[in-house]
Amino acid sequence: MKGLLASIARLFAREQQLTGALGRLSEDPVALAEILLLFRMVLADGVVQPSQLTVFERICEEHFGVSRRDMPELHALLDSPKARSCDAKAFTLLGQLDTEARTTLLEDMMRIARASTVRDDGEDRLIRRTADFLGLKLENGTIEGKGTFHG
Repeated sequence: MKGLLASIARLFAREQQLTGALGRLSEDPVALAEILLLFRMVLADGVVQPSQLTVFERICEEHFGVSRRDMPELHALLDSPKARSCDAKAFTLLGQLDTEARTTLLEDMMRIARASTVRDDGEDRLIRRTADFLGLKLENGTIEGKGTFHG
């Protein structure tokens, strides 16, 4: 816990500059909007389940290069004014993604939902609304012939 608090304090320090993947992420509003939406999926049922958080962290590492040791700083970044600004215009930003990137984002949301031990209507609604917004067809749990979603 002490390490987490120190990381958060460093993030908000006056001269704090994020480096590496977190630095690139903090300067990329579209990628930040993607991660915010993925984290919203973790929170969709109001309970942070460790299995969903683990999948979220894997996705952050696979797609955004954020290592697990940087997760405390990532969580602090997600709660920063910069992230709140991206969150307010997330769907406008996400509309800039090409079809492949939008599909990957929705598939990642589905991965997080499937990691849940208890399915919730909030998760299903978030996935369906996001699919609609992103212009992706979600029928019978499949995105345009891709991954299956059991919701």
